[in-house]
Amino acid sequence: MKSFGRTAVAGLIYLLVIVIFFHVYFGSFSTALIGPPEDNMQEFWNTWYMQTKLDADPSGLLHTDKIFYPEGASLVYHSFSYPNLVAIYLVRCVVGLGTYVGTLIFLHNFFLLISFFFGALGAYLLTRLYVRSEALAVLSGFIFGFSPFHLAHTLHHMHVSAITFVPFFVYFFLRYMREKKVYLAAAASVMWALAALSCWYYLVYIGYFVLFYYVFHAVKNRSLMPGETLLPAALITFFALFLLSPLIVTMILQTGARSYLEGHDFFVADLLGFITFHPYHLLAKIGRPLYSHFQGNHWEMTVYLGLANVAVLLFALFKKYCRKIENLGFFQAGILLFMLLALGSWLHVGGYRVWLPLPTLLTEYIPVLKNVRTPSRAVIFVYLFTGVSVAMIAEYFLAGRKKITAAAAVGILAIVTFADFFPTGLDSTPVVCPPAYALINEDRAGDFGMINLPAGYLQDNKYMMQQAACSPVPMANGSIGRKLAPSLIDTLDFSDFEAQKAELKRGGIKYILIHKKPADETVYYVHHDRHTHLHRLHRETLAREMAAEYQRHYQLVHEDEMTALLQVYH
Repeated sequence: MKSFGRTAVAGLIYLLVIVIFFHVYFGSFSTALIGPPEDNMQEFWNTWYMQTKLDADPSGLLHTDKIFYPEGASLVYHSFSYPNLVAIYLVRCVVGLGTYVGTLIFLHNFFLLISFFFGALGAYLLTRLYVRSEALAVLSGFIFGFSPFHLAHTLHHMHVSAITFVPFFVYFFLRYMREKKVYLAAAASVMWALAALSCWYYLVYIGYFVLFYYVFHAVKNRSLMPGETLLPAALITFFALFLLSPLIVTMILQTGARSYLEGHDFFVADLLGFITFHPYHLLAKIGRPLYSHFQGNHWEMTVYLGLANVAVLLFALFKKYCRKIENLGFFQAGILLFMLLALGSWLHVGGYRVWLPLPTLLTEYIPVLKNVRTPSRAVIFVYLFTGVSVAMIAEYFLAGRKKITAAAAVGILAIVTFADFFPTGLDSTPVVCPPAYALINEDRAGDFGMINLPAGYLQDNKYMMQQAACSPVPMANGSIGRKLAPSLIDTLDFSDFEAQKAELKRGGIKYILIHKKPADETVYYVHHDRHTHLHRLHRETLAREMAAEYQRHYQLVHEDEMTALLQVYH
C-alpha cells in the first residue's frame, strides 16, 4: 500500500503539471486541435477514420478510398497510433459517445495530453528500481514525460508523442533480467508490441535497446552469457514480434521502392541541439540564432536536455561516478548510444555537416530498417536514461548530507528543470467548416468524389481534417506516411482543361473545391493559353487566380470569401 500511495502522489503531481503546462488549450478543447496547422490535422483524420471504421465495419481497415479517390490507398504504413485510437473507441463505447466532431476533437486532445501522465509515471517506476529518493524519482519521471521532444511532437504527431509504453517496457525488461519471473517477460513483450503499435519507430528503438543491453553486459562480463541474457532477450523479442507479425508481414509484403523516403540526414539532432534553447523554450529568442541553422523542422530538431541535467551528467562523467554508482555506467553508455543514433547519418554541428559517419548511415541501406528515416526520434531513450542518471547521481552526491541541505538541493534542481522545460508558443488549429461542404453533403445522387485545390502537403493535411469534420465525401487529395501506389491526382492534367475534365469524369470526381486561403505557400500549376507555367505568387493571390480561371471551364455552384465550389458533371 505504501508503494501504491507514493505512486498515486507522483501521478497527482504529473496531472498538476499537465494543467500548468497546457491550460491554454482548455478553453477550446473541443473546437480546436492542439498544435499549429500541420501534421496534427492528418492525425485528427486518423482519429475520425478509425472511429468510423470501428463503428461500422473494421474489415478493410488498412485500405481506404476516402482519400486518393477513386483508386484509394493502402494504410499499412500509415501513422496510426493504434492503442490511442482503440482506447478512444472504448471510451466512446463505455460512455455512449458518438462521432460528433466536438467529441472527437476533445478525445483526440485528451489522449495527447494523457501521454504525459503515463509516460512520466512509467519513467518514475523505472527510476524507483535504482534510487530510494521519492523526490528524485518524480523528477526523473518529469524529465522523460515532459521532455521538449515529447512536447514538440505532441503539437504535431499523436503517434510519436505516444511514449507511454517505452518506459514500461524498459521497467519490465530490467525487472525480468533481475528476477527471472515469467510474467515480467510476458509484460515486457506486450509493452514492446504496444509501443510499436503506437509508433513503428519504437519497435526499432526498443530493439536497439535490447541489443545494447546484451552487448553491454556481455562485454562487461567477458562472456556471451547465452543463458543469463541472450536467450531471455531473444524470447522477449520473439514474442513481441509474434504479437506484431500480422501487421509486420503485411508491411514487408507491401514494401517497395515507394515505401522508402529520404530524411536520414535531414530530420536529425544537431550536436549543439542538446544544449540549445529550442523553439518552444521560454528563452527561444536566445536560441534562435543557433537553432535556425539546424537541419529539419522545429519538432524534429528539438532534443534539448536541459542545462541543469547536462551539468549533472558532465559532473558525474568528470568525477567518474560510473565506477562508484552501480548501473550508472549502463545508463551513461545508453545515453551516448542513442545520442549517436539521433544525430543521423552524418554529424551536424551548428547546422553544418561534419563529414563524420555515424551508425544511422548503415541503416540507410538495410531493407525495412531504412524506413526509420527520422533519426532524431531516437532521443526518446536519451531522455529516459538522462532522467534515471540524474536521479542516481544526485542521490549519490547528496548521500550523508543534512536532510535540509539535500531537500533544498533537490528542490532547486526540480525548480530549475521545471522552468527549463516550461513551454511557450503553444498554438492550436481551429476546426472550421467552409459553407461549401454543406452543399456537397446535400448531393445524394449516387457515389462520387471531390478534389480540393490548390494541392500541397500542408494543404492536403488541412483537407483531411475538413473531411473528418465537415464532409465524409471521398476526395482525390490525401497525405499519408507512405503512398505505395499512384492515384488520379498524380496523373491529373493541369495543362489542358478539356483533358482534365475528362479524367475527372472518368474518376467520378463531381466537385472541385478551390480554397482561397491556402495554409502554405506551395508551388502550384496554373493554366494560361494552353501552356503550363510554374508560379510562386502570394498564396491567396494564386488561389484566387486559380478560382477565377477554373470558373471559365467548370460550372460555379457557390462562392464566398473562403472557397469556390465548382461542378464537373451533373
